[in-house]
Amino acid sequence: MLKLMVIIAGFLSFFGCNSNSSPSTIKEGDSLVYFSLHRGGGMARFGGYRYNIEATKDGKVHFLFNEGYPDEKEYYLEDHSVFDSLDLLIRKYKMEKYRSNYMPKFDVLDGESWSIYVKYASGASISSGGYMAGPDNWREAEKALIQCLQPWKEMPGVVNEVNRFKYSYGTTTYLIERKEDHALLTVDDPSEGRHEVHRKGLDMLENLRVMINVEGLKENGSLKSDDPESTPFVFEIDYSNGDSYFYESYDLKYQCHYTEVLQWFFSEWLSNNE
Repeated sequence: MLKLMVIIAGFLSFFGCNSNSSPSTIKEGDSLVYFSLHRGGGMARFGGYRYNIEATKDGKVHFLFNEGYPDEKEYYLEDHSVFDSLDLLIRKYKMEKYRSNYMPKFDVLDGESWSIYVKYASGASISSGGYMAGPDNWREAEKALIQCLQPWKEMPGVVNEVNRFKYSYGTTTYLIERKEDHALLTVDDPSEGRHEVHRKGLDMLENLRVMINVEGLKENGSLKSDDPESTPFVFEIDYSNGDSYFYESYDLKYQCHYTEVLQWFFSEWLSNNE
């Protein structure tokens, strides 16, 4: 419930709680260069969707569907026709006239939120969203946008695989490395004289990739603590496309969010030795 309220508050902050901003002006011939459409699924954690499409500086189009969901999909195309199709719908439903924020007349708990943001080459943009409310034609417009994007969503996407993951918690270090046909899991704890090497299937790395997405572990940062009762932890992630993440902090409550999910993950895989 707390996470839901934080999400709702974020939407209100982003769109302006009582905003009735004047309509944007989208000129004829202006080219769409960015499109984002999101819906939060209320109590259903993955009940919504996330569509992000962006023209890149090298002339390609970057598609990212359902970022942070188990079915995340990403790829690049040189075909810009998706923007033409989306632009027709944006103009058909007069989305430039949408207010920045829509709210219901009465408080609704555990409802759905939505947002749309588009940007044109001239710099003109449309930013709108709401919580359990929207423009009169929004449901029809949303359905048309989803149908328009369905062929692109069904295209084979590129899975950005985890090549290497290193996690240290206290004195214990876990290292997973991708090999040609298997994953190698190494566990070291000098304080206990522990050194183990386990051969695992590549499904271990696939399960880890999904968990990293859904638990929001793609982070870079460093947080320090002077609390003598805290336990240090560090994780490093290296992906097949060259992306990498490094995060270090302290577990102040004996298994914070990060360490709770990672400790569970490794305990599950270590209990299933091959």
